[in-house]
Amino acid sequence: MKESLNRWVRSNDWVMYGILVSIFLVWRIGEVGGWTVECWILLLICLMGIRKDQIDIEWSRFFVLGIPLLGIFYYFYGSGNGLWWKIANWMFENNRHPWTWDDFMNSIPYNDAAWARAFHSPLLDSIMVWIYNFGFVLSLWICIVRSYWTRSVKKMLSYALSGHLLQFPLILPFYNLILLREVWWVKGQPDLLGRVFATENDMLVNVMNCFPSMHTSISFAMLLLALREKDNIFKYMMVAYCASIIFSTMYLQIHWVLDVLAGMAFAYGVVKLADLVLYLASRIIPSSVQRFYSKKKEYAPNKLAA
Repeated sequence: MKESLNRWVRSNDWVMYGILVSIFLVWRIGEVGGWTVECWILLLICLMGIRKDQIDIEWSRFFVLGIPLLGIFYYFYGSGNGLWWKIANWMFENNRHPWTWDDFMNSIPYNDAAWARAFHSPLLDSIMVWIYNFGFVLSLWICIVRSYWTRSVKKMLSYALSGHLLQFPLILPFYNLILLREVWWVKGQPDLLGRVFATENDMLVNVMNCFPSMHTSISFAMLLLALREKDNIFKYMMVAYCASIIFSTMYLQIHWVLDVLAGMAFAYGVVKLADLVLYLASRIIPSSVQRFYSKKKEYAPNKLAA
């Protein structure tokens, strides 16, 4: 019985199965997020130079940790949005904001970022709306999916921790203490995102909690981590994309300039905290696990000779 099981295990191409499961998970992530064709094109461009950052480890060994981790991220991605809005509604209903900064932020010259719309057009408006709407999660997912195909669990965790996993709990105290609403609402202008709110309560929940800008903090954290990679295509693309996300928050009159600056500072601190968490975690991981994961790919003698 045992010998038959071993033969069956050896007769299957587990690497191919792992690749198929991986592709399925990435496809499901895009489906849950409602990704457009442009989202997939952006991801493919970022994957073009992936070999420059790949870890020298067998796919079969990586899949043991990589597939479950990607599956966990996918699961929480599907359920996380509902949790976030439950928290936002709870904060609004309990009204725990001791400080209201609407008038203060509006009184600071150039803080409303009206200068960002010095040049605008319907086409540019639609591009910026697309960038803003997908920027909150797409910048993170591009980095996580790419780090997955580099066969690096550490990079996957670094991007995830520097993104939503650490930023959500750390930013909530700011949102619970400071009530600051979006620029267009404070200034009595139209919502350039064209959002339709079913009730007044829905609108007030959506336009509050601007400080610091989490669109900025997520994208800037991804930008900082992308600069650590070797592939220039990925680095330049992420710098351009993440910078455009940050700019879109001001162009669309969502965030104040100080929101953006605070978001960048917040992101820098979270990236450093994630580095520390991963360093401390590496000290307590059993050596057997580290040896299993760090074993490099084995090459056949004829391939080495060639």
